[in-house]
Amino acid sequence: MDGKQHIRVRTWAAAAVVAAVGLTAACGAENKSSAGGVMVPRAGQGIGPGGVPSGAPFTPKQCGPEATAATANPLPGPKDPVTPGGTLDKIRKRGFLIAGIDLNTELFGYDPQHDNNPQGFDVDIARAMARAIFGSDGHIQFRVVTLGDPKTGEYAQLHAGNVDLVVQTTTITCARMQSPTPLNFSNPYYTAELKLLMPLGDDGKPQSASLASLKGVKTADGSQVKVCATLNSTSAAEILQVLGKAGTFTAANALDCLADLQQGLVGAVYTDDALLRGMESQDPHVKMTTAPPEEEQPYGIVTNHPASGTNDLTPFVNAALANLIQDTGPTGWRSLFANDLGSPPTSLPQIPQHYPLGS
Repeated sequence: MDGKQHIRVRTWAAAAVVAAVGLTAACGAENKSSAGGVMVPRAGQGIGPGGVPSGAPFTPKQCGPEATAATANPLPGPKDPVTPGGTLDKIRKRGFLIAGIDLNTELFGYDPQHDNNPQGFDVDIARAMARAIFGSDGHIQFRVVTLGDPKTGEYAQLHAGNVDLVVQTTTITCARMQSPTPLNFSNPYYTAELKLLMPLGDDGKPQSASLASLKGVKTADGSQVKVCATLNSTSAAEILQVLGKAGTFTAANALDCLADLQQGLVGAVYTDDALLRGMESQDPHVKMTTAPPEEEQPYGIVTNHPASGTNDLTPFVNAALANLIQDTGPTGWRSLFANDLGSPPTSLPQIPQHYPLGS
């Protein structure tokens, strides 16, 4: 496609305001109890080359449902005995669950009032896990965790015992489960899709462009239009493959990409639709394009991967998650989805035949 295409790359003169999410106090706790240090990292989504915490080279193998299948049967109630010295036993004795979250993802994990009261779908999924453990609300503390960061990422925080689990729009990949610094994942609680976000067209409607259709599209200065994604993400790797270095633009976190789009530094943002939903809610001038999604991204709840390879929390989480998805009441998965994301779900989360390989 040449530079005379009809794709609208940048349409506004004044950049819309990006809703800032406060991070000055990164730890929100329902019971306000203190259980350790506060982490203030930056967020990122997806995982690509260099994104595995250890950075050690390895070749992941294909993996399917068996990789996340461990389930407690039956689900132990709050007073039922659990394995002495296990993760559940430790959480019960502490009196609250410590959940790692992100505060940079509108609708999934954010602090809209800047009052240390995190909101969003990921936050509510974490609250549901705490409710399953203790039988009532008010037994959870939140800490911010950065995806894939060697010091503040899931592996480091889980391995150090600073958090019990992480709910942070984290894609389940074979690479993450098989790397030298492996993570355990639950079954999927949300299935995202890779989509493209662009300014509305001249007719005020979403554009139809796909990532591939932007190859060869030129900006006013004659250079390849750039597409933004989070640093070290799978979407950044795909942009590089499709558009080359000239078309690839990376940012520390997904929210930065929206600001870059508003400032005209890039022509589009390419990432999970879960993140793009939040950007749409912040800026009425941008929408996901109508092109078919490129790839499904199943999100899972992350737990520690001990030397033995198994823990007693992942099976519990899977059983609690299955109950949550089947629950049609006001605290069930469907209600949480509708309340947090603004529309009812069109389908339930599915366990894929094969998880994304990662790299």
